[in-house]
Amino acid sequence: MHVQVITGEGKEGETNRLRHLKELKDWFNESGKIVHADAYDPVGLVAILDVRALSDKEILVLECSREQIQAVLEWQSETDDVVEFENLLLHLVRK
Repeated sequence: MHVQVITGEGKEGETNRLRHLKELKDWFNESGKIVHADAYDPVGLVAILDVRALSDKEILVLECSREQIQAVLEWQSETDDVVEFENLLLHLVRK
């Protein structure tokens, strides 16, 4: 599993990478690969990602809090040996 945390550091909190991901958002929406983190607590976010990771290999997670990012990083450490998650790519966009 590869986790990419995207923070806003540029003008109005947007980095070049975040702008690029927003351009890709249409593609993610069409394929149903966007998760809105603000709908979940940290444990709930990990639970939904655990389910979605079995069918999706790339997921964009919008509006993540620090606590949610920490929970996902801990989940990543706990699942290092899980073969099903080996090629999973998560883009976590911080609030």
